[in-house]
This record gives sequence, structure tokens and C-alpha cells, in this order.
Amino acid sequence: MTLNSRRLTSSAFTIMLILMVAVIAVGLSRLYVINQSLRKVIMEHDVKMDLVWDMRHSARERAMILHRLVLSHDPFEQDELVQQFHAAAEIFIRARDKLLSFPLSEDERVAINLALQLARQGGVAQDEVVDDMLQGKREAATELLLSRVADIQSQVLNQMNSMLDYQRTATRNAESQANEAYHAAVYLMILIGSMVLAIGIAVAIYVTRRTARIEADLIAEKLRAQLTLHSIGDAIVTIDMLGRVTYLNKIAEGLTGWSNVEAHNQAVGKVLDIFLPGDERAVFGSFNAEVALGNQLEQKIVARLVARNHIESAIEYQISPILDEFDRPIGGVIVLHDVTQSTELSRRLSWAASHDALTGLINRAEFETRLAELLNDALHGTQEHALMYLDLDQFKVVNDTCGHQAGDELLRQLANKLEGLVRATDTLARLGGDEFGVLLAGCPLPRAEHIAESLREAVTTFRFVWQDKAFDIGVSIGLVPINAHSDNSVSLLSAVDAACYAAKEQGRNRVHVFEPGDEELMRRQGEMGWAQRVSQAIKENRLVLYFQKILPVSATAGNHVHFELLIRMLDENGKVVPPMAFIPAAERYNMMNMLDRWVVETVFQRLARRTALGNTVCAINLSGQSLGDEQMLDFILEQFNKTGVPARHICFEITETAAIANLRSALRMVSTLRAKGCQFSLDDFGSGMSSFGYLKQLRVDYLKIDASFVRQIITSSTDRAMVASINHIGHVMGIQTIAEGVEHDEVLDALRELGIDYVQGFRLHLPEPIAGFDFL
Repeated sequence: MTLNSRRLTSSAFTIMLILMVAVIAVGLSRLYVINQSLRKVIMEHDVKMDLVWDMRHSARERAMILHRLVLSHDPFEQDELVQQFHAAAEIFIRARDKLLSFPLSEDERVAINLALQLARQGGVAQDEVVDDMLQGKREAATELLLSRVADIQSQVLNQMNSMLDYQRTATRNAESQANEAYHAAVYLMILIGSMVLAIGIAVAIYVTRRTARIEADLIAEKLRAQLTLHSIGDAIVTIDMLGRVTYLNKIAEGLTGWSNVEAHNQAVGKVLDIFLPGDERAVFGSFNAEVALGNQLEQKIVARLVARNHIESAIEYQISPILDEFDRPIGGVIVLHDVTQSTELSRRLSWAASHDALTGLINRAEFETRLAELLNDALHGTQEHALMYLDLDQFKVVNDTCGHQAGDELLRQLANKLEGLVRATDTLARLGGDEFGVLLAGCPLPRAEHIAESLREAVTTFRFVWQDKAFDIGVSIGLVPINAHSDNSVSLLSAVDAACYAAKEQGRNRVHVFEPGDEELMRRQGEMGWAQRVSQAIKENRLVLYFQKILPVSATAGNHVHFELLIRMLDENGKVVPPMAFIPAAERYNMMNMLDRWVVETVFQRLARRTALGNTVCAINLSGQSLGDEQMLDFILEQFNKTGVPARHICFEITETAAIANLRSALRMVSTLRAKGCQFSLDDFGSGMSSFGYLKQLRVDYLKIDASFVRQIITSSTDRAMVASINHIGHVMGIQTIAEGVEHDEVLDALRELGIDYVQGFRLHLPEPIAGFDFL
């Protein structure tokens, strides 16, 4: 019995042991299959996620490169950006091909095909942007980028995000199925294990412990996968409770220079060399994972990361704990967001907003800001400062002789030379063109004069060489003190500009110091005020046209309705401003070109509205500035084409002195417009030094004898002889004569005796608005 019992017990134990072993075997096998299945699913989706991320990252990178491309003005930088643009496309294609090689569900294929379709549409538009930029069509490229590319890019990224969401959902579904299978296996083990509980306690404990460890591993694996998926756009570093690295994603590998394999089990302080601004102590140098992860702080911190290859990046990092099912930290994840490009772009934009791109000096806006600060200090403190305005002499010679490239190089070299001569506390700025400004902080006027003279001498001794040509450059400097008696920044700039102009008028290449009561500077400032009023009048359309008749006095003069058009300005109250009040200011500040263009355009428009012009001849004055403007001739020809006004009704008046000063431009304009049918008058004839010598070169239709000779023709035999001589030579050359400034009947009779063809003056006709004239 005993033997049988032993045998029975042994058999029973063996059976129970077999059952227990079977339970353990089945349970472990099932758990192993579940674990392997989950790992396979997660690994497969991780790979897909990485490929989708690569596609998304390259698509976003191409968009960012396009934005930098349309903002760039450097052709070398543009070429590099185009290469980066095509490199990003290759990354996208490789990731796409590898992703398509995986077994995909129908939903995945639909999502991927839609993303690729959008990417192809976006690629075509992006290539058009690149082509436009390579062809110099910056505005078209910018318009295309904003109107089409940005929208398609947004759709591509949204579709990529949808694909990421799909992968997350698939992973969660796989995890859910694994958990269900896991619980089914546990229930099976409990059911069968209850039969052998008495003799299988030890085995049960082992199985339970084994099961708990597998479950913990599964939870940790699940949490790590979830954190990686949620932070896929940034660099991810996971650590354990000892502060050792357990995982780096691809973005983290590229940012730190460490591979995932190399970084595994390394101290986080060795892999992440991070420093806070202004602190040379490494953030993770003495990192205590238990303390840091126990605090559960998740704020974003701006810092600097030094990679393994010593490349530095601006980053934002964030530390978050990984919690188990009981909310206890079992590790941590460090999210690193690379902000290098945005930080650098912000720095460049800030620099460009306050500096001149050509010379690297501060620009006018920043200069005026610093001027206001010094003025405020002078008004509320005891220190005195100084303001200088430098205008280069002979700079136009370099531009006209060698081109703008040489002029730019001259400005760069002079900027470097001047920057080395001012104090560290001073401010040197390029205000525009060939003009520079200097702010001398804490500098009394005598010291400022000495510095101004040293700058003038440095520019004078500077010799600019371009190819085989050498140039000597001078500079005119205006100097104004900034003290408790100064008014405001506008008046200071006005005064220093006037002082600089006074230096030019006194012979150039000298320093002129502003002094209260200086008559020349007061006149200059008054003209500046008029210049501003003229500019405002143009903007507000407060310019009007007057006319004065030119009457025939000889039988050969013809019966033309000949008149000269005159410009007048209305003040803010609608009163007429005489020309001598604003014309000198317009001439000094190079505004005559704008006034001439307004007259030409207005006259042509009015003539175009007339159905019949008869024998009308309109005389339009062109200033010396317009003669020297290479675009003026094209503008006049454009007005003829737009309005269809016959050229025979237009006579352009140019002064003798302006024609001589701009002889080449005058000859081109006269020959071109006379060939079209226009007429020309040479105004103020006789007032120049070489009138008759230049007359043979300038083929004109009328000579307007200067009024200074006409007025004294009765009392001065010399003036009478001069008028007679001009009239005779003009007739010999087939040119008709016009005497201007006729104010008395005796003068009119004398001119008729001399055979003058036409006369003009207040005695004959006072200028009046064209509003009351039938022909305009």
C-alpha cells in the first residue's frame, strides 16, 4: 500500500509536476510570444515612424530653405541654399521608397498616397520658386511661396501628422491585443495551477515573480514607445534612475554626435554637454536623477548644447519623469528642441535693422536713436556732446568713372579707416549715399573740432586705387554742439546739414562749426524748410500751372500761339507762392527733377484732352538736373506714347548754363526730341562765358536773349550791341530770337527796330493760371 501510495503519490506528483511544468511552459511560452509580438509591432511601427518623420522633416526643411532663399541677397548663399533644397528632396525620396517597401495596410497606403500626391504638387510649386529666384524674380518667388507653396506645405505636414497618428493608434491597438492575450494566459495559469497549489507553491511563486518582471518590462516598453511617438519632432534622450542613457532617437543622435549604441549606459552628463547662458558649469555635470525626476519639473529651459564634434547649438530642453502604474518614477525623458536657426535669424534681423549692409556701420535710424539719447543726456545732465555730418567730395567722380562697384568699395574702405579714428565711446554711422554721421559722447566743442579736423585730414590723405586709376577724395564736415541749449533732434540734424553745406560752399574739404546767428546757416536752414514744403506740396497736389504769352514783333515770326508754362505752388492756405520763394530750395535739394516731371506729365495730359490744337506751341522749362537725369528723356518719350500729343506743339526751354554743364546729355536730348518734331529754346542766352562757341553744337530753334541785356537796351550801348549781335548771329544760323524781360514800350520799339522775332515780358502779358486759357 505504501508502495502503491508512494507510487500513486509519485505518480500524482509527477502528473502534477508535469501539469505544473506544462502550466509554466505554456504560460512562459505564451508570454514570450506576446512579448516578442509586441516588440515586433513596436519595432516595425518605430521604423515606419522614423521614415515618416524623415519625410516630414525633409518636407519642412525644404520649406524653411525656401523662406531663407527668398530673404537672401547673397548669390553664394542662394546657391548653397538651392543645394540644400535638393539634398532635402533626396532624403524625402529615400525615406518614401523605404517606407513603401514595408507591408502596409489599405489605410496606410491611402494616407501615404495622399501625402505623396500633395508632396508632388508642393514640389512643383517649390521648384518654380527656386527657378524664379535663380532668374532674379524675387517678388514672383515670394508671391508664389506665400500663395501656393505655404498652403500645400501645410497640407503635406497635416497629412504626415495624420500618418503619425495612425501609427500611434496601430501601436496602441497592438498593445491592447497583447494585454488581452496576456491576461488570458494568466487566467489559464490560475485555473490549472489551483489543482496543484499545495505542491506547487514554490513553482507558483517563481511563476508569479517571473510574470511580474515581464509585466514591468512591458509597461516600461510601452511608456517609452508612447513618449517617443509624442515627441517625434524633437531630440529624445531617455535615462534610468541612475542617470544613465537608455535611448537616443535619430534627432538626438544628429544633435549630440552620439549614436544610440555608443550612448547606451553612458552617464547623461557625458552625452549631453549643456550650459545655461552666462554659466560655464555643465547642467548635467553633477546630475542626480532620483532628485531631478522626483521633483517632476517640466519647464522648458533655454541653453547651449556642445555636441561631441564641438559644434554648438541653441536649444530648449525639458526633463520629464517616466512613471510606472503606481506613479513612481522609473526613469526620465529629456526633450531637446533645436532653436539654432530661429535664434540666428532673429540675431541677423536685429543686426540688419540697425546697421548698414554695405559698410557694417550703424544706419540712420539707429543713429537718430542714439542722437536722441545724447540730447536727452545733455538736456538733463552736465555733459556736452557733439554731432558731425560728413559729405564726401568727388565721390561722384569715382562712380561715374569706374562704376558703382568701385564706389561701394571706396565707401567700405573709408568706413574702416574712419572707424579706427573715432573713440570707442563714439558712434560712426552711414546716413546714406556718401554721407556719414559721427556722435561724440562727452566731447566739448574744442575737442570735437580737433577730432573733426583729424577725420578730414585722414580722408584727404587717403588715396583710393581702382584697377589702373587712382583718386583723391575730400570731405566737407559740419559740426554742431549738443548741450543744454539744443532744441531737438530735428533741429540738430538740420543745423549740422546746413553747416556741412556751408563747408562745401566755402570751398569744400573743410570743417564748418555751427554758431547761433550764422547768416549763411540760417539761409540754408530756411531753404531746407522750403524743400520740405515743396515735397509736401507735391504729395498733396498743391502745384499749379501759369502761362505767359510770347508775342511776335517781326513779319517773319509767324502766327504761332506761343506761350511759356510756369509752375507755382499753393501754400497750406491756398495762397500762391512766388517761384523765387521755393525754386532755389528745390534746385539746392535736387527736387527740380520731380517738379519738371510733374509739369511735363500735367501739360501732356491737358493737351491730350484737346480735340484740336491748331498752331499752339507750349514752351516747357527743363532744369539742369533734368538734363543730367538719364531717365528724363525716356520719361518724355513715354508721355508722347501715352498721350499721342503731336511733338510739333512742344518746345522745351533749357538754360544756356545748364546746357553747357550737361553738354553730353543736352546734345542727346535735343537731337532725339528734335528728330521727333519738338522745338527747343536756349534760355538766358548771353549770360554764359562761351555762348557762341556752344551754339554751333546745340541745334535749337529759338534763342531767348537774357533779360539783363534787354532791360538796359535804351540806356546802355553795350547791351544794345550785345542784343543786336545775338539777333544777327541767330538769324545767320537760321534761329529765331526771343527777347525776354520786356517791361517798357521804349524797349519794345527798340527790339522791333533791331529785328527781334518775339518778345516776352510783364509789359506785354502778366502770367495767369492756365485754368482760364482756351488752349489748355
